[in-house]
Amino acid sequence: MRVKSVGVLISFGIVVAACGGNGDGVAVGDDEAVLQITSEGGFAPVELALANGPRYTLLGDGRLIFQGFITMEYPGPLVPPFMVATLDSNQMNAVLAMVEDIGLPDIDDETDDEATDMVADATTEVVTFWDENGSHRLAVYALGIEESPSERNQAFLELVQTFDQFTAEAPAEPYVADQLRVVVGPGMVDPQFEDVRPWPLPDTDFSDWETLPNGWHCRVVDGPVPADLEGATQATTWEHPDGSSEPLLLLVRPLLPGEPECPA
Repeated sequence: MRVKSVGVLISFGIVVAACGGNGDGVAVGDDEAVLQITSEGGFAPVELALANGPRYTLLGDGRLIFQGFITMEYPGPLVPPFMVATLDSNQMNAVLAMVEDIGLPDIDDETDDEATDMVADATTEVVTFWDENGSHRLAVYALGIEESPSERNQAFLELVQTFDQFTAEAPAEPYVADQLRVVVGPGMVDPQFEDVRPWPLPDTDFSDWETLPNGWHCRVVDGPVPADLEGATQATTWEHPDGSSEPLLLLVRPLLPGEPECPA
């Protein structure tokens, strides 16, 4: 039995689905991702696309990880803050009901790009759900722009709005990740915010880093954030570890459950 998502935005805290208590129907461990929502694409600089993390990551025990508030002032902190709040059993069941309304358990990997003729620079919202049958992925371009969306897209939009509402109101605390994703690429010193620092990571020759296009590299390091990165900003550049004059740009953020170690 499913609980329809209509009205969930109002009753998110009190809806109880008939699929059981917190965790019933979720075939993953407490520390593993059940659901993840990301925003991908759009006309954005490559460094912004590489630095962005998932919008929401829901774990098996009801913890919801999301990016914390950052002011629009530039330059912002190098390492973006992530927060974590916990859904109770009723809220978890409401989310599982919306997952059913979207039809995620019956989807392998689908993309809806019907809105491409309406707008050219929108992002694609991607939701991935994990259950005993593996992963289920749905991508929708320009979610929410259609005047008459399909029932599936409307349910997806309601899920995003529900998480938006919950994270705006729920008590949250900083999320401390076990690992960090570090991406490095060509940098340029900003004369308005000149901040060039010695290379902060030991024994780096990039031979054991994953190679990305256009001169970028990626690897995962154990947390917490190294002390040498504290206080660095988006405008900070780093001396090349081989001693050359080429400055490098670092993108550092927590690696969240459900993510690949490096971007595709």
